[in-house]
Amino acid sequence: MKNGSKPPEERRKELIDTAARLFAEKGYESVSVRDILDEVGGAPGMFYYYFKSKQDIYLATMEDYISEKLERKCALMEDNTMPFEERRRLLSELIAQDIRDYADRYSSTGEETISDLSYRMYDLIQMISRLICPYAVFMLQGVREGKIANRLGVTEENAEAKAAFVLYGAWGLIYNDRFTKTPIGTDTNDVEEILRNLFY
Repeated sequence: MKNGSKPPEERRKELIDTAARLFAEKGYESVSVRDILDEVGGAPGMFYYYFKSKQDIYLATMEDYISEKLERKCALMEDNTMPFEERRRLLSELIAQDIRDYADRYSSTGEETISDLSYRMYDLIQMISRLICPYAVFMLQGVREGKIANRLGVTEENAEAKAAFVLYGAWGLIYNDRFTKTPIGTDTNDVEEILRNLFY
């Protein structure tokens, strides 16, 4: 089948997948619309049929990435039929894997521009914001079942605020040194220990 004859959704997905790979390899600033089109054998008109700009396709790549990474975690956190301890274990494994995947996908070359770093921070914020509501549900179940010590005073009214505090704090500890080049940063084991001290 010739490139031009691909169904629109397949063509759009091809552009997104190609752009995602190029952004991960080279950084946002170093990739042009022309680079993406060269990879798929397309013309500018075809690109602009699907996307308004390079920024627009970047946001589409991150939407795909975030949706893929978060779908299972969000479903687990909101599944009240699964025992809390089992969900906590599975979530811990999934989050640790996501952190490794994110680090691999955006491993530092030392040549990132401020724009590249800003886009990576945007990605993290989008991921965390999607997790806040499901994590609040998860914490509330843990409190109700006596599985969480609730030293933070989690209630129905403040659960989302407490979930945001915990999630931003955990991701900040893990990623601070990647963005700021300072020694303040830690790994998932240390973050899990902090969370255990807070909650369990």
